[in-house]
Amino acid sequence: MVDINARRRAGQAVAGLLAVDGLAHVYWATGLTWPAPDQRALSLAVIGAVVSFAPRVVVPLALVLFGAATAALAGAYGRGGWVARLVSFGVAAGLLLRGLVGLAWALGAGDGAGPVFYWLNLLLYTPLCLGFGWLAATRLVASRARNVLGLPLALARARRRPDRVDPLLEEFPRDR
Repeated sequence: MVDINARRRAGQAVAGLLAVDGLAHVYWATGLTWPAPDQRALSLAVIGAVVSFAPRVVVPLALVLFGAATAALAGAYGRGGWVARLVSFGVAAGLLLRGLVGLAWALGAGDGAGPVFYWLNLLLYTPLCLGFGWLAATRLVASRARNVLGLPLALARARRRPDRVDPLLEEFPRDR
């Protein structure tokens, strides 16, 4: 079982990353393209292909990122029920998948999106996705896996360590 404070810190970190990404999308929805000189260069640097950064594209992405950040944070604090657990699982799976695809791109798979995307992918996107995906998988998802898999709560209580708290079972440690 994961320490409740470790889960909360992980939830805060993952939610923070998703919120910053959401804010970047809101920024780009205004038509500004920093750090690139134009939308084409921004698209090639961020995605590795030429796609639209129009508000109708990036605003829904920002909303999804803010929603995922909210759910991951809620789940880390034992709130949000099955929706927060499902979204946390999706966040972990999505980040790990993007990280693995990023490794494939870094090793030469794909059509070659240019040097800016290659280096951003290698030094920023892939390490962030793998690191935060691992954090989400081990601290937000795995800590609740036994309850998601349907183990009886009595068995979960019997295996509980007194120095750790599982918010699915209780909110605060009992005085012993």
